[in-house]
Amino acid sequence: MMRAAVILLVVGVMAGALAAAAPAVDTNQAFLWNGVHWQQVTTEGKAGYIFGIGNLADYEVAASKDRKQVCVSRGFVEVMKNKTPMEIIKQVDRYYQDNPGKLDTLVIEVILGQLIKASTGEAQPGAAKK
Repeated sequence: MMRAAVILLVVGVMAGALAAAAPAVDTNQAFLWNGVHWQQVTTEGKAGYIFGIGNLADYEVAASKDRKQVCVSRGFVEVMKNKTPMEIIKQVDRYYQDNPGKLDTLVIEVILGQLIKASTGEAQPGAAKK
């Protein structure tokens, strides 16, 4: 009986921690993270987002191994070879700090913009001029 109470307490604490880390959104709607969501999440939540995208990219690259098509996932995998998740998090954080009027820009757009910038040396579309 005591063991069940301890398990319920631990599960309750874990659920509360996950709820606190998740963006405050309507749970009945699917959504893509934007700057508002990004700013509401802990660093651990942001890292989970980056790792999730990385895992999806790895899967897509492996699944399309025989096809030589160019895809976003391949570019993301290449960038992840040279950057840590924390470096990507800092770049996304910096984008939203430098562009407070662009919080509606999707996080994936910011990351892809960084991929374009890194691969071409060009300025990120929509980024603040310095």
